Amino acid sequence: MGAHNNVHIPGESWPGWTWYAIEFGIVLAVAMVISWKVSDAILPNIAAAVGHGGVLESWENINIHSDEFKALEAAIENRIIFASNWVFYSILGAVFAGWYILIRGFALKKRILN
Repeated sequence: MGAHNNVHIPGESWPGWTWYAIEFGIVLAVAMVISWKVSDAILPNIAAAVGHGGVLESWENINIHSDEFKALEAAIENRIIFASNWVFYSILGAVFAGWYILIRGFALKKRILN
C-alpha cells in the first residue's frame, strides 16, 4: 500500500475568502444582537431625548413591538422609531469599527486586505 497522489486535503483546497465571509456573518450577527438589546434597553432615554418621555406612565418592558407602544399616536411613534433606528445602526457601526479596526487591526495584528 503506497500513498496516493489524489488525496483531498481540505486546508489546501478550501477557498480562503470564505473564512472572511464566515467572520463577517458572525460579526454581523453579534453586532445586530447587541444593537437590538441595547436599543430596546435605552428606549425610554431615546423617547425622552426626542421629547416624548412622558407619553407612557411606565416604560418598563416596553419595546417598539409591544402593544402599548403601538397604541401611541402615529406621529409620536414614528419619531421615537426614527431616533431608535439611528441608535441601532450607530451601535451596529460601532461594533463593526471596534472589531475590524481596533480588535482585528491592532490587537490581533491581522490585516483585512493583504
